[in-house]
Amino acid sequence: MTELTFLGTGNFLAPPGRYWNSFVLDASVLVEPSPIALPHLRRAGFSVDSIEVVVVSHFHADHCFGWPFLLEAAAERKDGRTVHVVGPPGIESHLAELNEAGAVGSVTRLAHVRLDVRYVEVDGTWQVAGPLRFRAVEVVHVPYLRCFGYLFDCGDHVVGYSGDTTPCDGLSELARASDVLVVECNGHHTPPGVPTSHMNEDSIRELQVAYPETRLVLTHLGEQVDLTALSGVAVPDDFDRLTI
Repeated sequence: MTELTFLGTGNFLAPPGRYWNSFVLDASVLVEPSPIALPHLRRAGFSVDSIEVVVVSHFHADHCFGWPFLLEAAAERKDGRTVHVVGPPGIESHLAELNEAGAVGSVTRLAHVRLDVRYVEVDGTWQVAGPLRFRAVEVVHVPYLRCFGYLFDCGDHVVGYSGDTTPCDGLSELARASDVLVVECNGHHTPPGVPTSHMNEDSIRELQVAYPETRLVLTHLGEQVDLTALSGVAVPDDFDRLTI
């Protein structure tokens, strides 16, 4: 049995009632250290010390700007515990630069004294980070960043996560391999021929048709998304728990 706890289900603009996208997998894996990750972990009843793995899909602010606060909270106690940080190539230097930009570079140095922080760059194969067995799949989001979705091996089933994406070969691979796919639905309908960087209601329906056996769970929702236009999908609110 796998439990997903949604700390936030909104997009970059944090629409009314939804904060930035982030969720916890089985109490020990934090997917996306978004700006609300630390306070919402606590509000959902999780200890920071229980988080063994942090997963980052890409380097946009709404997905990783909670890192300095999370890292400092994790380093409060000098216990030498191991924290794995999974993300795109360059994940360690990017998060260190994030702390420097926030004038808290000392947090990086303190954490490496008090914790055993291990950075895992994704390589497209099945990899292991602490209790998590995963595979990253590259998806198409914006041209200036490498962006990834994930497959999480939960024993007798696979939970997928799209990250931020458009319909692409990577998303199809994720949907095909997942029993349950947590997929973004940002909205923003665009005219034919105009590039998009997110999923919308039409692309979610197309995904349902192509992969009817895969259960879809929507997150990263924009205020303009018309949920009445969708059926057969799960739409959690912030702090909802989903058992698989």
